[in-house]
This record gives sequence, C-alpha cells and structure tokens, in this order.
Amino acid sequence: MRIKVQGSHLFYHVAGATTVERVQCAKELDLGTDSEEDIDVTCLDDDEDNFDAGKVTPGDGSITIDMDDENSSHLKLLQLSKSKPRVKPTFYLGSSDSDDPPTISGNTVTLPETRTWWVWTGYLKLATPTFPKGQFVNYAIPMKRTSSVNETIRTIT
Repeated sequence: MRIKVQGSHLFYHVAGATTVERVQCAKELDLGTDSEEDIDVTCLDDDEDNFDAGKVTPGDGSITIDMDDENSSHLKLLQLSKSKPRVKPTFYLGSSDSDDPPTISGNTVTLPETRTWWVWTGYLKLATPTFPKGQFVNYAIPMKRTSSVNETIRTIT
C-alpha cells in the first residue's frame, strides 16, 4: 500500500535525554540529497573510464513550521538551531500507518514495528523567519544531515 505523507509524525532524541521529543505541526520536511564521490580508477590503457564509489556526503535539508509561540516543540526547534556547540539529535519520521510513538529506555530508542520509519542524525542551523503577505510567520529551519537516511519498513501482518 502506498504511504500517505499526511499523518506522519516527526520525532527527535538528543543523546543523554530521557525523552523522545515530537515536533508538532511541521509543515514540510526536506531531507536533501546525498552526494557520492567517484574515484577515478581508469588505467591509461583502458578504453573506457572506470570509477569506484567514494565517500558519501549527507544532504542539506530543512524543517518548515508556521511559528506558534504556544507550541513548545517549535520553541525547542529554534533553540536547537541556535545551540553552541551544535547539538546533533537523531531524527525519526514515522509513517502515517499508525500513531505509535518511539519509546525510550535508558539511552535506547525503540521504534514500533507498526509504522515505517526513516532515521537520520544531523543538526539544525540558524533559522530566519519569513513574513509572506496573508500567511503565518514561517521558518524553514536549515538542517545538515550527518548520516544517510535509513528506513525500517513496518511489519505487515
């Protein structure tokens, strides 16, 4: 079955914290595109160019919110974007297949098998608000991923 974006939930966990935080009312999430280097291994006597895969550089993306100063998750995102040194949470995007949140025991986060999960680490960069006419104050908070995105497909019974 195709997965709807509407109904997905975004969470994050900061190492050492005792809770997994949910981002409420994110408007859009862009994970960016990883880039992979090519290592040229072509010999002078080869007829065609030859390459091996090189290192992967995780992409740049963003988390977009319509700022709500009564929504503590929005305030926490803005605080993370200003952290010095940068805090690198692990992010968890749960599919719309269920509402089951991640759980935490000690410093181990467990993801429910009832939904598909996309997991990555990264940090948020300084965000600048925009003020579009006739709209809400908006933040597209830049995000630098420090890992690739790994998916865990839900268990289908």
